Amino acid sequence: MTATEGLARGWPDGSGYLLNHSAGLPPLNAAAALSEGLFGPWVADNDQVWNHWMQSFDRFRNALAQVIHHDPAMLCPQPSVTSGLSHVLNAISAKPGRNRLLIAERAFPSLGFVLSVAERRGFELIVIPKTENTLDPDVWAQYLDDRVHCVVFTHVHSNTSECHDVQALAALAQARGAISVVDVAQSIGIRPIDAHKWNADFIVGSCLKWLCGGPGAGFMWVNPRRLEHCEPTEVGWFSHSNPFEFDIHHFEYAGDALRFWGGTPSVAPALVASHAIESLLAIGLEKIETHNHRLLEMVCNNIDPQWLMSPETPHQRGGSVVLNLQSAQEQFTESLRAAGIQFDVRKEGVRLSPHFYNTDEDIMRVLECLPSG
Repeated sequence: MTATEGLARGWPDGSGYLLNHSAGLPPLNAAAALSEGLFGPWVADNDQVWNHWMQSFDRFRNALAQVIHHDPAMLCPQPSVTSGLSHVLNAISAKPGRNRLLIAERAFPSLGFVLSVAERRGFELIVIPKTENTLDPDVWAQYLDDRVHCVVFTHVHSNTSECHDVQALAALAQARGAISVVDVAQSIGIRPIDAHKWNADFIVGSCLKWLCGGPGAGFMWVNPRRLEHCEPTEVGWFSHSNPFEFDIHHFEYAGDALRFWGGTPSVAPALVASHAIESLLAIGLEKIETHNHRLLEMVCNNIDPQWLMSPETPHQRGGSVVLNLQSAQEQFTESLRAAGIQFDVRKEGVRLSPHFYNTDEDIMRVLECLPSG
C-alpha cells in the first residue's frame, strides 16, 4: 500500500506516523462529517434535533457491532474505557466471600485506578506482577481462585504489545465463577475481536487508536447472559427504557446495554468515530491487519533479537512493535526524530505502530536509524 493509495481513500498522508497505538489519524473529511452531523440538524428543517442525534448513536453502535461481531443492542457508548469498567463494578454486587478484584500489573494504569478506588467499598485488589508471563493461562489460573469477584483482562498490552488468548482466559474466569472484563483499547481495529467466541462478560474499549475515531468515543459491550443481572447505579435519562417519557416518578432500566448510558451523552465523539469506523470497514479490517503484520515483520526480521521487547510470535503480538536498544537507545531515538518518524517511548522501549496508511518506506526509514555494526 502506498501513501497515494491512502490519500485516494480519503485519509491523510501517514508518512512517518507510527503513533497509531496512541491516536489513529482520522479521515480527511472527518471535520466535515462532524459539522454536518452535529450542526446540520439545527438548520436542516423544523424536526427535533434529538431525532437526528439519536440516529448518530445508532450508527455508532451498528458500526462497532460489525467490528466485534455481535448485536449492536449489547453496545453502549461511554466517554472512556475506565468509565465502562466503573459501571461494571457498580452494577453487579459481589457474592459473599468474593471480594477480590484481579488485574495484571502490565495493564493500563487507569484501569488499576478504578479497581484501587473500589477497595474503599470493601474489595481487595490483587495485581499479577509484571514478572509473570500473563500470556500463559496457567499464570492466571494460579490467581483466579473462588474469592475473585471480577477479573480484568487486557487483549493487547500497550507497553509490550503482548496479545492474549482472550477466549481461553474468559472461559477460565467463567469456570471459576468470576466476572470477566476485557479491555480492547489497544487491539480493536487491528486484531480480530469476536464477542460471540470470546464469551466474556463485558468488553470495554475506545475508538481513539486503531479505529481512528478521536477521543471520547469509548464503549462497553455486555454479554446478554449478564444483562438482566446488571443494575447500574450511575444512571440518567438515557439509561431509561424511554428517555423521552419525562416522568420523574417512573424509572425503568433500558432493556439493552443502554441501561449503562447515564445522562445527556456527547454527540460529537459518536459522529466522528462512526464515520471513521465505516471508512475502515470499507477498506477491510482483515486487509489492514495483514498489512500491519507484514510491516511489523519487516522490523522484527531486520533487528538484533535482543532488542525486541514485544513477543516474537506474530499471533501473540498486537499492532505495535516495542524496541529497546539498551546503550544505543538514545542514539536510535535521535535518529528517528531526525528522520521525521513519529513514535513514543515507555520504560519498556520505543513504540512503533503502523496502520494501513503507512508504507514499506516508513519501515525502511526506521531500519536506517538503527546503529550500524
